Amino acid sequence: MRYLQPVLNAIVDSCFAWFTPSWRREGHETAAALCRYINHFRPSIKEEKLADLLSLQSKLKAALASWQKEEVKNLTLSVNTVCEPMPGFKRNGVVEMVESFFVIMVVFLGIRTYYAQPFRIPTGSMQPSLNGIIVHPIEEMPSAPVRWWNTLTLGSSYIDEVADTDKRIISMQQQQKWLLFTETVLTFDDRSTLTIPAAQGTIMQYLREQGKMVDTPFGLQFAPYRAGETIMKARVDAGDMVIVNRMAYHFRNPERGETFVFDTRGINTSGKTTRSIEDQSSGTHYIKRLCGLPGDTVSIEAPHLLINGAPATENTINTVAQGKAPFNPGGYKALALSGYTNAFLTVGRSVQLRSNQSTPNLREYIALGDNTDNSLDSRYWGPVRQFNIIGPASFTLWPFTSHWGSIN
Repeated sequence: MRYLQPVLNAIVDSCFAWFTPSWRREGHETAAALCRYINHFRPSIKEEKLADLLSLQSKLKAALASWQKEEVKNLTLSVNTVCEPMPGFKRNGVVEMVESFFVIMVVFLGIRTYYAQPFRIPTGSMQPSLNGIIVHPIEEMPSAPVRWWNTLTLGSSYIDEVADTDKRIISMQQQQKWLLFTETVLTFDDRSTLTIPAAQGTIMQYLREQGKMVDTPFGLQFAPYRAGETIMKARVDAGDMVIVNRMAYHFRNPERGETFVFDTRGINTSGKTTRSIEDQSSGTHYIKRLCGLPGDTVSIEAPHLLINGAPATENTINTVAQGKAPFNPGGYKALALSGYTNAFLTVGRSVQLRSNQSTPNLREYIALGDNTDNSLDSRYWGPVRQFNIIGPASFTLWPFTSHWGSIN
């Protein structure tokens, strides 16, 4: 019992901190401050003074361990009376808060850099397996409880913006917020702006549907808004936030059929694409299905993805190929023989992926989206190389929809 009691005390103090009596919390705080002071200033403390402080520290710890309320109160008062006049004993609260913040940031950045990285899906290229940011036009704003519930479960936000004067959109710019969130800033000719928590392409699709943006031979044209006219009235559902395992591929090879994240260094994604996916070209990181490994000969004969001349056998790839709702009915589709600047997987073409063992960073992989009708992927711009790969997407962290949990 003599050895078990300190353990039980530690469990109670750490796990039930909210219910710990104030005298005990104050005793622990004073003991911690005294310990920190002794450790920091020990070389400069006189021997007699150090002996007194060590004695107080020992008595206070013993009183706390045995739950002696009055003894803890008296010793806490004695320590504060003796030590408060000493420089460095009482630390500035702001300094402690700043130090704690930096410690938290260092831990977070360390985890993000070496172990696991959160990644927000901005587009719909992996739907319905994973959701991107979706804009739903609405007629009326729902009640506050409904909005709060949708914010909690879907990560939804609501936009209800009305033009205060006659104005016209002159530009739109997609940007990142807090490293995780994608937003688009609309700038009007009266210098006002509107920030919408969605990818630029999603906003462009909304504007097209509302008749406020048209494609012309001279570029995009925006229709004007009159004072009092609705600019946007919609519910914006946040894209899935997934956790990427940055360590996995240090211990195993990438596997065909899994969902993975990679950066776009050296990949020319800016070539001509279809209008519905043009917004994806500016992404610095993509999430796709890994559909081809180094050494594979890959081709597409709709609706199948062929590996070395035979349909791929992985369940996740077969699910897309079968085209059962809610997946696209056409399965995998190769690109037309012409019409795209960097077309790679075209009708009737087979490609051999590099598997050079002497330069492993240049090994090649094929990345395809599950939403093959709306995915800017290897069909358009070619293979992903080993040095681009970050890791497999392992877990959907938020929002709490049917996608929450492990990722196939």
